[in-house]
Amino acid sequence: MRRHTKPAVVLTTPATLTLSAFGAGAADASGTAGGTTGSGSTSRAAADSFSWNHGTARVNKRIMERFTSEFLPTGDPALASKFIGPDIVMHFGGRTQRGRDTYLGIVAANMKAFPDLRWTVEDMRAEGDTVAIRYTMTGTHKGPFAGVEATGRAIRAESMAFYRLAHGKIVEERAQLDMLSILQQMGAIPAA
Repeated sequence: MRRHTKPAVVLTTPATLTLSAFGAGAADASGTAGGTTGSGSTSRAAADSFSWNHGTARVNKRIMERFTSEFLPTGDPALASKFIGPDIVMHFGGRTQRGRDTYLGIVAANMKAFPDLRWTVEDMRAEGDTVAIRYTMTGTHKGPFAGVEATGRAIRAESMAFYRLAHGKIVEERAQLDMLSILQQMGAIPAA
């Protein structure tokens, strides 16, 4: 399968998240090599598909760049409606939750637990309606988190999230945070 790739814009440090910036075009799906027909001309459907995917991915990546630089540092509810759909579906730690208000509640609880919470974007890739982001989370544990009272300890953990966008807003998020590392750094469970 032939993939079209484009280097990602890395906002902080280089990373190796191995997601293709662009998926296979319609030509690959229909079995024509390189998006050409037997006569050697570019398939119109392949060109249209690639153009849609490229344009959508580029716009969605810009939205997520703004989300990570404007909303995440503050958790400002006034900004939430700019970036987050009202019926967002969130998949975290084996649970599914719904709604912008629920999302804001999670953000507020995290900021209470870690008042100096910082999400650093290490890598960001976009394809079609989905943007994948690899983060480093840092903060000082100064409030209850995951059933653990404040310890005053600094934490640093890795996280990855896939965001699906529709009409310029995040409508679905699938996130994985290294909770084992966080709990070990807080002293809630022994380090291995």
